[in-house]
Amino acid sequence: MASSSRAGMPAFDDPKLDALKRTLVTACHILDREGIADGYGHVSARVPGAAAFLTLANVSPGCATVERLIMLDLEGRYLGGAESPPNEWPIHACILKARPEIMSVAHTHSKWSTIFSVLPIKLKPIHHYGKFLSADGPPVYEGVGLVRTVERGNELAAVLGNGPAVLMRAHGDAVVGESVEQVIERTTRLAMLGEWNHLALLHGEPKYLTAGELEVYNADQRFPMRGWEYFVSRLGGRR
Repeated sequence: MASSSRAGMPAFDDPKLDALKRTLVTACHILDREGIADGYGHVSARVPGAAAFLTLANVSPGCATVERLIMLDLEGRYLGGAESPPNEWPIHACILKARPEIMSVAHTHSKWSTIFSVLPIKLKPIHHYGKFLSADGPPVYEGVGLVRTVERGNELAAVLGNGPAVLMRAHGDAVVGESVEQVIERTTRLAMLGEWNHLALLHGEPKYLTAGELEVYNADQRFPMRGWEYFVSRLGGRR
């Protein structure tokens, strides 16, 4: 197993990364268990203090193991671990490079994100689970096709801007957070919001949450790990 030898860059097999690797694998299993990731999609975690990240090798989230993780720098260069990077590694590299405060990125082909990526109707906060979004909901990246190049990755990062999520037309979504746990909470809630938007629209025009109402909900940040604990409990023996 290859390891990084760059100055200041931890090796892939550095024990200090063990907990982060386990969390990343658990995150992948959660997205699979909750039906948000099918055979595709991936989650990344920034390597603390380094211009690098850990993510899945070219493997389905439900099949993730520590041995099937890869470490890349923000230019996509191999630093250690499994040797086959995901096709869309630029999603992670370019967003992490553009957003230094972000510690994790998730990309899924959520059916609910995909539906609203091709409709003239915006996916907007319809429940307090959407408090991480703006009142206008996530923007849509119009580029069609996989994000396999740095150019496309930079385009996606530009559309995301300083927001928490971006829909990808006819494709899925990319969600960011200050931790792996937050990314999983946001990704699962984005899917819930898409489903609830769809159901509400069957009955008429929803009463979406306003910017002021979102501020009220955002003032209450209790129990930030409760959702993560719940999703982990649903994995059972897969942990």
